[in-house]
Amino acid sequence: MASFGDVFRVLNDLEGEAIIERYALGGAMAMVFWAEPTVTFDLDIFVFLPETGSPLVSLEPLYAALRRRGFEPRAEHVLVHDPPVQFIASPNTLADEAIEHAASQEIDGVPFRVMRPEHLAALWLQAGGAKRRERVELLRQSGSLDESALAEVCRRHGVRS
Repeated sequence: MASFGDVFRVLNDLEGEAIIERYALGGAMAMVFWAEPTVTFDLDIFVFLPETGSPLVSLEPLYAALRRRGFEPRAEHVLVHDPPVQFIASPNTLADEAIEHAASQEIDGVPFRVMRPEHLAALWLQAGGAKRRERVELLRQSGSLDESALAEVCRRHGVRS
């Protein structure tokens, strides 16, 4: 049976081959590293893609590389081994910063990066919605969220905290 380590091994290979420039685990699955887990369906992987010279962002080169490895896209996900993975091209400077400052972790001996709690919280506050506010509160209750760092991230990116 495949593990999350197997997924991150594939992502590290894609990064090594410059299919993606850098990635970080975000979304609800990232909470596992900072607070109580929350129900989620997939792995949200935020990525920097290589420059193409076009103003349009396409995941097709990434999907093509995954297909060559035997992983087929299904709607907005790719089943990488077993887990559904949603690739998200970094949409803004807040997500850029979250990827750049992601924490190094290891699972099954495989290194990977996960967004820090302050960036996760800021992204959820930016996106809005009750479910995302609940996740921010869970991070606060866990003690893993540095409130002054969150305030600074929100200030820099114009997010109301």
